[in-house]
Amino acid sequence: MLLPVVFIILSIGLLYYGAEYVLESAEKVGKILGMSPLLVGMILVGFGTSLPEFFVGHIAALENQPGIAFGSLIGSNIANIFLILGITGLIAKLSTIGESLKEHLIVHLLLCMSLFFVLGQKELGLIASTPLIGILIIYLFFILKDMKRSKTQSQLVQKELVSGKDLMFLLFKLLVGFALLYAGGELLVKGGVGLGSNLGIDPYIVSSIFIAFGTSFPELVTALMAAFKKKDTDIIVGNIIGSNIFNCAFILGTLGIYNFKITTNFAIELYALLGGATLLVMLSLFQKSFYRFTGGLFLCVYIGVVFHWLNIKP
Repeated sequence: MLLPVVFIILSIGLLYYGAEYVLESAEKVGKILGMSPLLVGMILVGFGTSLPEFFVGHIAALENQPGIAFGSLIGSNIANIFLILGITGLIAKLSTIGESLKEHLIVHLLLCMSLFFVLGQKELGLIASTPLIGILIIYLFFILKDMKRSKTQSQLVQKELVSGKDLMFLLFKLLVGFALLYAGGELLVKGGVGLGSNLGIDPYIVSSIFIAFGTSFPELVTALMAAFKKKDTDIIVGNIIGSNIFNCAFILGTLGIYNFKITTNFAIELYALLGGATLLVMLSLFQKSFYRFTGGLFLCVYIGVVFHWLNIKP
């Protein structure tokens, strides 16, 4: 019993530092290559913060643990939307206003709607996962549109000059980050399976609660720091939405290559995600901020979903 818990705790640390190393190194490499801040930010915030979920999901898939893979992704999206936005919304006023953010929120809503079809199938194969890949392409189109809309164009960005030694160190740090993410993913899957076996509960439940919290930890820390400092709170919603889209559109979409059997009923989780996504779009359309009332509401939804998970019979 103790060993799986130790694995999970260690894995959270490895995933956190792995994500930090990758994000920091990739950002500096992007500046060296002359990439615009917008391009670096869009790609890193969305895909970069989803790296823990990527490694955990595919490692679980390779080890034939579909419950861990599904739980880490669905649970992470639940935690991102309802736990992280809920807590930060109680601390600071979060903006949902802006044409760019509205477009991203609509894509997120389409993603949540498509999950009803994808996870309603008997098997997650290449055909079933096609809508998710399609939504990823749409999302990348909007990122490209944001880049063109921005006044800062990549060709106007001065390349950052560094020595060959510094560049080698950055690439080494990038590789170390990926190694930490892989090791963290391995430990998290082993810890989750072991904990579920010892407690006699479904691996999906362990993954949805504990593993999902671990993979969402980088987003939680980043959002809380911004909320407490009252700095960059206008991009918290966008960061979370970007992470959720990459989680399901990209990671869950690519899991279609494993042809998983879908035996879990995801109705409660999907209705919760759809409701949260709809409310965020409505706030954006009516130019309202996400603040204390909606923050408290989202936090209550998260508690309710966790209560549902804990009452699922094995």
